[in-house]
This record gives sequence, C-alpha cells and structure tokens, in this order.
Amino acid sequence: MNKETYLLKCITPLHIGAGQGLGYIDLPIVREVHTNFPYIPGSSLKGAIRNYYLSQLAKKLGKSPAELDKKLSEGKVSKESELYDLAKVFGIAGEGTSEKSDLGAGKVIFTDAFIVLFPVRSIRGVYSLVTCPIAINRLYELLDKEQRMEPIEEGKAKVIDMNNHLNLVNQKLLLEEFVFEVEKEESLREFSKLFSHIIENVEKRLVCVSDTDFRDFVSSYTEVQTHIKINLETGTVDSKALWTEEYVPSESVFAFSLIYLEDLNFGPPEHFHLGGDITTGKGFVKVRRVEHEKN
Repeated sequence: MNKETYLLKCITPLHIGAGQGLGYIDLPIVREVHTNFPYIPGSSLKGAIRNYYLSQLAKKLGKSPAELDKKLSEGKVSKESELYDLAKVFGIAGEGTSEKSDLGAGKVIFTDAFIVLFPVRSIRGVYSLVTCPIAINRLYELLDKEQRMEPIEEGKAKVIDMNNHLNLVNQKLLLEEFVFEVEKEESLREFSKLFSHIIENVEKRLVCVSDTDFRDFVSSYTEVQTHIKINLETGTVDSKALWTEEYVPSESVFAFSLIYLEDLNFGPPEHFHLGGDITTGKGFVKVRRVEHEKN
C-alpha cells in the first residue's frame, strides 16, 4: 500500500454544498462538525476526477461520456480496453462485478481534503495566508513527519520574517478588524517550503494564528454571494427569486491523500473543476503533489 499527498489550491471561489441552510445563508458550504473548518469530501474529489478522466477518454475515442460511464458502471470492460485502467482506479457498481473479473471496488482511496491555508484581507499587502497549529499538525501527520506546532495564544500571530513580511504594520498585523501582536517563528520556514511549488512567495504572506482565531476566520470570512433571477417578461427580479450562496475564497489551500491498494500509474489532473457553478467560472482548482523528505 502506497500513499501520496497533494495540495489543492482554489483558483476561483469553490462551492461544495451542504444542502439547504438553516441560517442566513441559503446554500452553505460543507464543514467539519467538530471544528467548523471547511473541507472537501473524498467523494467529491473522486467524482470530479473521475468525470475529468472519463470526459478526456470519451473525447479521445469519439464517444459520449454517458456511454463510457454506462460501460464502466456495468463492468463491461475488457483488459484490452482503455477504460480498464479507470475501472481499476474508480471501481464499478456492485451489479457489474463477477467472479471471473478482477474488477470491483476501486483500488485508490480518496481521503477528505482539509483546509491548510485560508486568505484573509489585510490592511497592508492585500491579504495574508492564515493557518493554525491544528492545520499545520494535520498536514505533518498526513506526511508522516514528527514535527509539531505548539499552541498559540489568542490575539497573537507568528510569521517567518519580521522584516520582509508583506502584511506587517509597525510590527503588528491587521486582519479584517482584528489586530494581532506578532512574533517571529523560524519553524514556519520548513512548513512554508511545502507550498513553494503551488504558491509564489508564500513565506511573505504566511501567518500562523491560534486555532480559535483561525476557526473564527474560516467561519465568518468566507465569500457569500447573492443571486437573483430576472423575469424575461418584465426585465425585473422575479418575486422570491433571491438566494445567497457561500464559497471558499480563491487562494485557499487544502490537503488530501491518495492511498493506492495496488501499483497503478495514476494521479489527479493538475487542473480540473470541482463543486458547483461551473458555468459561472467557480470551482477551478490546481493540484500539486507534496514533495518532501520523511523524518
């Protein structure tokens, strides 16, 4: 069994819905119950990547994705077929399995993606990329690294370099309406190197705050857009046709792993669409494998 870890960066705002909301947001994003942090279910990742590769293969073969999807679901795939590799990765439906076939459940496990970096508006430098000890330690644990980030006091923040950071004002950090006392934390430098291939100059924007402060940021400062429907007859807004939808903002970064139950030549595409609202440009993401040295 082999494991590979990936970082997923939101190029445009991302909506992974949690259904109808009970609060002021009609269509909220899905969140972890115990932390209220946004996350991406493994099923959403698997479905989006499956659709991507299925569409690419359909285009290559001159067939429709629906036709290939039906064959894949029913297990009507020979070992000589180009669809066979996808069947091994993503699996086939239960009714398509048989004793004579080596196909069944997918041989790659997609974990949920947890948030690692969250962009927060700053009075200087436009925005900071905020993280917290919980997020850092989760990533270290996923990478089988022994390092751990110690807890941080609420109202405090840590950065790599006090002189070259883009967001500091008189040695303080102003994020949204909050002011943080800042200290230097050299151990964040190694953490920042994990993102060098997916975010430019990440060390100059990286800020580590307390777990509680991070929870407040990801709970209260996501992107909320109001949508309307125009009546084609009158050219005005339809009655009761107004709703709000929540998005994880662009520049957010998540981490997830693929666990291989067999040796397969497979990896996620570097760019694909995830979640809803593709026709309005939402949900485009970039994925890169984490390159690191194990302890």
